[in-house]
Amino acid sequence: MTNYLRYLRALPSFIYGVLCFSAILVWVVIATLTLPFYFIFRLFKLIQSNLVSYYDLGKLLAYKDVPFLHESENNRNFINGLFVINGTPDIDQLRELLMDRVILNSEEPSYLRMRQKVVKQYGHYVWQAEEDFDIKKHVMFSDGPSPCTEAELQQTMSNLASEPFPEDISPWIFVVMPLNMGKEQFAVCIRIHHALGDGFALVGLIARMVDRKPELLRVQKPVPTPCDKQKQVWKTVLTGPLALLSVALAMSTNNPFLSKNKLSGEKLFSWTKPISMDLIKEIKTRTGTTVNDVLSACIAGALRRYLQSEGQQDPNDVQIAVSINTRSPNILSKDNIPLENHTTGLLCSLPVGIVDPIQRIYETKHRMDDMKASSDWKIFGFIFNYVVGTLPECIGRFSSYSLNKHCCLILSNVPGPLSSLELNGSEIESVIAWPPLMSDTSMSMSVFSYAGSLRMSVMTDKAVMSNPNKLTKMFIDEFHEMYNELTSMKAKQ
Repeated sequence: MTNYLRYLRALPSFIYGVLCFSAILVWVVIATLTLPFYFIFRLFKLIQSNLVSYYDLGKLLAYKDVPFLHESENNRNFINGLFVINGTPDIDQLRELLMDRVILNSEEPSYLRMRQKVVKQYGHYVWQAEEDFDIKKHVMFSDGPSPCTEAELQQTMSNLASEPFPEDISPWIFVVMPLNMGKEQFAVCIRIHHALGDGFALVGLIARMVDRKPELLRVQKPVPTPCDKQKQVWKTVLTGPLALLSVALAMSTNNPFLSKNKLSGEKLFSWTKPISMDLIKEIKTRTGTTVNDVLSACIAGALRRYLQSEGQQDPNDVQIAVSINTRSPNILSKDNIPLENHTTGLLCSLPVGIVDPIQRIYETKHRMDDMKASSDWKIFGFIFNYVVGTLPECIGRFSSYSLNKHCCLILSNVPGPLSSLELNGSEIESVIAWPPLMSDTSMSMSVFSYAGSLRMSVMTDKAVMSNPNKLTKMFIDEFHEMYNELTSMKAKQ
């Protein structure tokens, strides 16, 4: 929830109701003026789509996939991943495994995308079969030397993520490299375009790749009654227009990470050491919060430390965009999770201005609870998934790129497999992921759990932050300070 919306909802109910009603009237007027032009445009696009179908030029991208193609040449919307696997690499076996378990998997139709490239035909983005599909173009050995340190592995990730991607193949690659870090291991660096699927879809892809279907976290959500659903619909209809209008009219957020220069296109990566989920859950239990509250509070504390180290003695709160999975919890129990996008986002203000870590976690919980209780994510999700992709491209791009004026970073929290996995008999020791810098946002962060531990990872442009390792170290320091303070409080009781 934005600061502006928090202030609005602090108003007396009558005034807030008047503002909600006024916002509905504003959108009715805007719709009355623009819908005739929109319908003419959609008729024109319908003719174009029929031409695409008539000439069998490919399958149209879903509307919810189109916004992820609103990108710049220096900053494409690729999800980056890193597997560290015990043993020695056998690239031929890896290619064969991917072909058998994923690429040629006829049980899940959406996996056909792994053999399709994105092209533009008659003004539409379409999935088109890759000519003479060759797995060797997608799974390859790294040309560079084997990384000997974590810093060298980070630099290798940076080099790969900063390279231009070929336009004539499906937008995904696996780059394999042996590691020379004191243990017989190899790394698989992954780049998958967000148009193929979101973080949860990629967890499903991992589940399909590995030797045994992994156990995934089952998020228990209360089942809403028909009455509850009706209330949610009315709440969205009545309050959503004001939320949308307040964001549309809001001035740019104060972004302490905003670069004075344009983004360079050179990505920098960092990640923390594994943190035990048991310790995180211990903090969660003692404070009566959630795992997400704990991690978000630690991120707020790390950002505070970083900004102070850069000369800001009293940093203000930082507004971020939090990605939200909109799938049913039951979807994770299926054998095949479709490769698609089912995600939306919501703006949230992190309490970076609060000094005390315990007070900060309770304030984080309060703000996160407000965010969950609101219906804003539904209206924003509807606009992102079903409206932006239908607009003229120039307007759609403008809408997508407006994200970077409302937030300082993008945060993704995807629960991974609960136990360790094996790939072709070799144990996968760690899995790390990074969401893209959508809309030229300054920075992206991810918290990804795997086999009883969790890592926080950062990706940023070099023009924004030259040393992201500093931030990930501060996250660890903040976590330990929070844990130690809670432990000392318990000992005094």
